[in-house]
Amino acid sequence: GAKALEEFTDSIRNDKSTNMPRDGTVHQLANHTIIFLEQLLEYAETAGAMLLMHGEKSNPTAQATVENCRNKLADYMTRVLSALGLNLSNKAETYSDPALRPVFMLNNFNYIIKSLTRSGLLELLQVWNKEIANYYGSQITEQKRDYSQSWSKVLHYILEIDKPLSQQRAQSHEHIKLKDKERQNIKDKFSGFNKELEEILRVQKTYAMPDSDLRAALIEENKKYIAPLYTVFYDKYSHINFTKNKSKYIKYQPTDVAKMLEKFFDASA
Repeated sequence: GAKALEEFTDSIRNDKSTNMPRDGTVHQLANHTIIFLEQLLEYAETAGAMLLMHGEKSNPTAQATVENCRNKLADYMTRVLSALGLNLSNKAETYSDPALRPVFMLNNFNYIIKSLTRSGLLELLQVWNKEIANYYGSQITEQKRDYSQSWSKVLHYILEIDKPLSQQRAQSHEHIKLKDKERQNIKDKFSGFNKELEEILRVQKTYAMPDSDLRAALIEENKKYIAPLYTVFYDKYSHINFTKNKSKYIKYQPTDVAKMLEKFFDASA
């Protein structure tokens, strides 16, 4: 009994399966682990008593009270989840696309915390470690931060680091006289932005996000992050005559960009 439980932890820690989901969805290891823990919860006192008497961190002199048994099981489950998190993190590193790593971890952490909450496992675990929900929350925040790095190429063109025009000069009037270099710089910014936006949509449309709440939240964050920056850039340059062929460069209105962002994480979009 207890030996089999400890062997399960080892199997999670040492799982070498290399078949990674190409779209970054929840890994089957996370799925199997949660199912196992849910089944174990049905026999919480029995499993806890076994671990108390014969587990890796056994304490045979302790009384097998309901509280002691449940605490022992919560300690064991915490170790299983810790092994799972570490293994998933190592697996994520095998993705060659750096943006897919945080998407994979986001999907898995989100799946784990939602499953723990839904099944009642979280209640048991919080008796042992009351910070567990906060831990997963902070992991999700960190992965979102890592994911946001994938926008750096898009933002490179619209963040005004090398401004072709000062804001005052851009606002002065439509018939502003531009130097050739300034005109070219504005063209390059719009062309570069369009190309990178289309590319990131092409790639990230294929990323999976099976949890609709997570998908909606990440899309909303992308919109809050990207749309205002593009709007400022668009408002500054769209009325300036930097080309005779504006539609070639200004392909997207700010509302178009927001609509494009809604197609992310959905291969059918």
